[in-house]
Amino acid sequence: MTARARIRDDWLAIAAIAYLAANLLHGADHIRQELAGVNVAIATGGAMLTAAGVAVVIVALRHDPRTPLVATVVGFAAAILVAASHIAPHWSVLSDSYLDDVHPDTLSWVVVLLEIATAAFLGVVGLYRTSASGRRSHAH
Repeated sequence: MTARARIRDDWLAIAAIAYLAANLLHGADHIRQELAGVNVAIATGGAMLTAAGVAVVIVALRHDPRTPLVATVVGFAAAILVAASHIAPHWSVLSDSYLDDVHPDTLSWVVVLLEIATAAFLGVVGLYRTSASGRRSHAH
């Protein structure tokens, strides 16, 4: 089986790559918006989410046995943190609220919702694979 075929059949790798792509697109969208509303705390948080996304892609492509757990934690944490930062009204220094801090255009809304959706998908796939491996180990 070729590497391309293995990736096509590996939903953890697909979900990880999709999340990282959406995360990078979101970062590019912030630049397109001239970093409106982005402070040091938000930039640091975004960089940490990007680093976590890169880490998930690496462990997924290496088929590391910890990939499902890493995907679950990173996916759900990223979905919650991005939503809290952008969808919720302003609540802290980590807020870059699209409701009351900045008023982005439709493209920015689509991009942030794509990142949240791909992060949640990564978490769901990781959770499914975690529970599936748990079921297999209890069957033996």
